[in-house]
Amino acid sequence: MNGTGAKALLSAFALALTLGGMSGCGAPQPMEETQTETQEAVGAVLGDVAEDTNEADAEAAAELQEAYDKALSGEGIVSTFIGEPFYDGEVKDEEDALKAIQSVMDRIGGDDSTVLECFAEQPTETGTTYYSFIQQAGDVKVHGASVKLITDKDNKAIGLVSSIMPNIKIESLESWATTQEEAEEVVRRQLADDGVKGVDVIPDASHQTLLALESGSDLQQYAWVVYTQNYYEDVDMGYLAHYVSEDGAYLYNIPVLEPWDVESYNGESTYLSFDFDQYEQAEWTGDAILHDGTTKQLTLPVLRNPDTGETVLGDAERKVLCGDYASFDSDGEVVPVSSNDASFESIDLLVYDTYLRVWDFYKSIGWTGPDDLGSPSLLLMNYLNENGQQEKNAVYTGRYGGWQTFAFTRLASYGECIDVIGHEFTHCVTGTTMTTNLYKNDMGAINEGMSDVMGNLVEMLIGNNPDGAWTIGEGGGEDTLIRSMSDPHTHGQPEYAWDVYYAPSVAVGNDNNDQGGVHTNSSLLNRVSYKLGEAGMTPEDQVYFWMNVALAMTPNTDYPQMAELMPWCMAQAGCQQYVDAVKKAIDEAKFTVTEPPAELPEGAGAITVECPDVEISDAGGFILFLFPQEGAADTSAWPPVGSTLTRAVVQPGAYTAFLVIENSDGMNLFTYTAEGWAEAEGINDRENSAIINVGAGESVQLDLKGVLDKE
Repeated sequence: MNGTGAKALLSAFALALTLGGMSGCGAPQPMEETQTETQEAVGAVLGDVAEDTNEADAEAAAELQEAYDKALSGEGIVSTFIGEPFYDGEVKDEEDALKAIQSVMDRIGGDDSTVLECFAEQPTETGTTYYSFIQQAGDVKVHGASVKLITDKDNKAIGLVSSIMPNIKIESLESWATTQEEAEEVVRRQLADDGVKGVDVIPDASHQTLLALESGSDLQQYAWVVYTQNYYEDVDMGYLAHYVSEDGAYLYNIPVLEPWDVESYNGESTYLSFDFDQYEQAEWTGDAILHDGTTKQLTLPVLRNPDTGETVLGDAERKVLCGDYASFDSDGEVVPVSSNDASFESIDLLVYDTYLRVWDFYKSIGWTGPDDLGSPSLLLMNYLNENGQQEKNAVYTGRYGGWQTFAFTRLASYGECIDVIGHEFTHCVTGTTMTTNLYKNDMGAINEGMSDVMGNLVEMLIGNNPDGAWTIGEGGGEDTLIRSMSDPHTHGQPEYAWDVYYAPSVAVGNDNNDQGGVHTNSSLLNRVSYKLGEAGMTPEDQVYFWMNVALAMTPNTDYPQMAELMPWCMAQAGCQQYVDAVKKAIDEAKFTVTEPPAELPEGAGAITVECPDVEISDAGGFILFLFPQEGAADTSAWPPVGSTLTRAVVQPGAYTAFLVIENSDGMNLFTYTAEGWAEAEGINDRENSAIINVGAGESVQLDLKGVLDKE
């Protein structure tokens, strides 16, 4: 069969853990009488930009473009109506919900041409309902653009959260280089090249679609979908959907039930890779060896091949399958974890067992499977990095080929950590509730924080630490302990915005800047959960509250918006007695402080260095790495967006420093020496590194001697 590999997709866009019926609090309370300040929406001048910015007067065109960029940044547009009576009508269904949104469309940045499609209607047991809409441009989903309309038990609109894109325009589908007739001819030629006879294109069935090439990104590909009868003898599906790019290149094909079905549009089909119905459901009982050498008896659902006796780690009822990472990563092939003598790796068994327990927990609170949409789960074992080497990590890798995919190392006992497996599962949950995830800066940090919070709460409720350890990954021993929700400093995370270890936002995210500190600044949200626990809020009630928060968020929800959403969600969840506690925790974490303060945090020091070029800075090409001699955690820093000054706020002590500078000539690594910066072979090349001593309240500035010479 023709197909595409998944290697680049899994490696580049994994949401990494290490780098990388619900019980409520009571009846919902009246909404707070707070109003969101409304500013004037975007002017009509933006329409002129969208139509044509090629005016003869270059200065006028630049002014129009500046106004358009301002609109896209969200400036001057209302993003939330929380507690503001903005719509008087009754909302009983998605049509009414759309009317409510349209009543304020001009204030959230839309106009008469803005199209919203209902994605989900999600009621809660307290009577609150969340209507999720995705913005469309023609037939194309606008990545990261959605609106949430929230109603109470009396069908009144009580909240709206928006990340809509104003004046969004797309290339007309009619302007493609390839027509429908030409696309169909491309498929006929491919059939001939493959030696397929007696099969032709289904008439009047071809259509256009948009294929998501990389999960969690805005990289997409327009394609023609052309249908033929299925000619694969071993696949019991009626049709094949063939994909032809807009410029006429044949891409691949997949079996589908019928033309125009959902999988045809998505370009995904799990049937290509695994058929649960070919196996018999059975049960496996045996021992797994834990990280400390003790054993644990497990009883797990398995699949058995009635012809060969082969046993596969999989469950047809939940649609969960364990597979080999390398095979799926390299060419998209699903190779199940199986055995002819029913013996398996202990680490694989523990991951599988814990994942099923987390799956069942979410099912018990009304959420079925990782995305609540019926998608099967593929647990990929023996996670490898892009160099083909074993990677010590656990990641949610996104949706590929119809599967929600996860990957797990065999180098550490993450399968013994309910919070870790719950963390990865929650990545898919929040990605679904938000319609997608913009994995960078505040948005990515909040996504990581939500996964930490829910993973920890799930562990408290179904694990062995009912009193709460408030740490992440402690179940597998010191080797898997990665974060502390109660004391973030111990793992190089801030307690509040602009605290020691805090990471500023970036214009361009990459591995070196952790997409803008998504695994660093997640601690701000983690501390809120810890503080709520200190205030007496039970894990059960926290789960209900945080799920309400997840339902209210959109892809562009940042920390300032969370400061507005969370107290309101607490009241709507019927937990009025904890509204003051969540407000206090948010204030302590400084969610709304978006600019670096002039003063250093009490007891902290700083190391600063100037980037030679703001373009290098904004491109994510200037990163400072600091390694303490003892005590403190490693840290990294970079200039905030639009700035050249890097200020790393650190614990007092002695450090060595490294600098990564990447420009059009490539990437260069330097270490700070007694004579200035000198090129280094690697981050462990510290023989010539100078010791930089930083005291409390002291700011040490490093010049660029050696770096500028290199330039």
